[in-house]
Amino acid sequence: MILTDIELKNFRIIESAQLSGLESVNLITGSNGSGKTSLLEAIHVLGHGRSFRTRKWQRLVRYETSAFRVIGKGSSTRGEIRLGVERKLMESSPLVRLNGETLKATSELASVLPIQILDSAGFSLLAGPPEFRRQLLDWAVFHVEPSRFLTAWRRYQKALKHRNALLRSSGVNARALAPWTEELATQGELIHSLRMNQLDKLLPLLLEMHSALNSDVAVPVDVKLAYYPGWNRDESDLQTKLNKEIDRDIELGYTRDGPHRADLRVKSAGQPVAEVFSRGQLKSLVAAFRLSQAKLLRQYGIKSVFLIDDLAAELDAERRGRFIGELLKLDCQSFFTAINEADLSSCFGSATIKRFHVEHGRVTPLP
Repeated sequence: MILTDIELKNFRIIESAQLSGLESVNLITGSNGSGKTSLLEAIHVLGHGRSFRTRKWQRLVRYETSAFRVIGKGSSTRGEIRLGVERKLMESSPLVRLNGETLKATSELASVLPIQILDSAGFSLLAGPPEFRRQLLDWAVFHVEPSRFLTAWRRYQKALKHRNALLRSSGVNARALAPWTEELATQGELIHSLRMNQLDKLLPLLLEMHSALNSDVAVPVDVKLAYYPGWNRDESDLQTKLNKEIDRDIELGYTRDGPHRADLRVKSAGQPVAEVFSRGQLKSLVAAFRLSQAKLLRQYGIKSVFLIDDLAAELDAERRGRFIGELLKLDCQSFFTAINEADLSSCFGSATIKRFHVEHGRVTPLP
């Protein structure tokens, strides 16, 4: 989907804003605290129904108001699209609409607006817990095979919830666990298969993008990916593993093995990159991950939308230029924030840019 217009009402410090005539490249400038990152956050809400900055959605509602609203208009291979997300303080769930129809799940938003976020928190992806890297891989899996993956994931989570509840109950035995163990294994193996299929395609693209961003390095940096599925699959399938470890799981009170424990292990010279890479090298690698995911989706005819917050603070001038150059090749829509336009403007070449300036929550289009 390509966004052409975005409308905000009572979002963060922004009372009201209209961003019209959006282009493939959109640049939002403003000082720290002006509200420019809030615009990226609002676009993320359109694609996920939630913020990438906080789990406390109440903070998104402007002070002394009772609700926020974000509306996006655009087009895709499906035709004209209108997205809307409204969240009221007195209600527990957001009101989400697609072309006027109310949606039951925010996952339907994500399938329409595939968002890639690159900000200071995202650069901790490789040094953070395994959950971050599972989400990184599952993003691609979901957008390539949304129905199969989402169905398998929901069934897996339901089985995991019921199995863990039984494991914590008194007098539980293998017979009582059997139905949920079988369902967990069936859906878990499918999730593993879907992940591996996309990982095999993602790896060469990652190496390609990482090399492109670091073309000035005399000696290429060795990067390898190893996917740990959440159990030792060389020893057994998931069903066998779960049955073998029932006594241990009963003692623990939860299911220790399965795709919910998976990790995407990234190494260089045999060591975790989080331990041997500099902060700058980690940032470059995360940027390469985002680009490679977007390139993978382009092979399926899907265009990502990039939200890039203060790139000048994350990558040096040379890598900024290379990153933007590779991004422009992908023909994806992008939204950049910057304190100083000069930090980025020279990187865009002949691309048409739509510019906005934000000051104290007021958004002004620039010529």
